[in-house]
Amino acid sequence: MGKSTVADTVIEDARKIAKEYSEQLEEKKKSKLHDVENAVDKLKIKKQDYLKEKTSLLARTEASRTNLEIKRKRLRMEQEVLEEIFTITKTKLENIEAKKREIILKKLISVAELEYIFSNKNDEKYARKLVGEKYKGNINTIGGISTGDPTGKIKEDFTFEALLNYVFENNLKEIRDILFGEAEYGFKCSIL
Repeated sequence: MGKSTVADTVIEDARKIAKEYSEQLEEKKKSKLHDVENAVDKLKIKKQDYLKEKTSLLARTEASRTNLEIKRKRLRMEQEVLEEIFTITKTKLENIEAKKREIILKKLISVAELEYIFSNKNDEKYARKLVGEKYKGNINTIGGISTGDPTGKIKEDFTFEALLNYVFENNLKEIRDILFGEAEYGFKCSIL
């Protein structure tokens, strides 16, 4: 064999080795590319799941915030209605007709401890008629009576304001239920 044949054989073997190496490289490249594509797909899915969860959480948070704001506005509205009813009731008590006023005063005096009795100027005549010398003067009230001891300290407050406050404070739930009914957060407004 001559040098050229040996050289040709070496070159041919080198080409085969280069071709095999090139094919192996191409195979490794395809395998790596496939692995990278799988990793990218998994990251995309993970990112989409994260974004879905984040979006869902934001939506739930916003819905909760909106519901809370609605409840706050509704409670403010209910409170305004209650305050208006309180004011109207107080005005009606202040302007109650004389006959009804006398009946109420008579009942209040009948349950009071009669030491000293006080009333407003408008009720003085009727109160004096019922209690005589135990009547001790006028107080600033829209109606009703209060009782006191010799030092002037009030023992019992049966003024219309005190009675109205007592009724509202001790029956607030019932008043709310009558006006607004019950709802998922405690009250249902049937007038809206």
